[in-house]
Amino acid sequence: MQLIQGAMQVDFYPAAGLTDKFVQVTSFDGAEMSERLISKREMQYEADQRINTYGYVVTKFHTQPRMKVMVCC
Repeated sequence: MQLIQGAMQVDFYPAAGLTDKFVQVTSFDGAEMSERLISKREMQYEADQRINTYGYVVTKFHTQPRMKVMVCC
């Protein structure tokens, strides 16, 4: 799902190889600002908040999974 409000864009992609997980990518003015792995429940809450409270508009639905590389030190 892609949400847009002004110059801010938030994309939710299914996580590759993980069920009930999504990769959230936040962009501002076309530049990617952050990327994080979230649960399906968090994605639903975040999308509802942005749409109902902040006026974001749904512009796309992403079906292609995205890989999130986790690094641990």
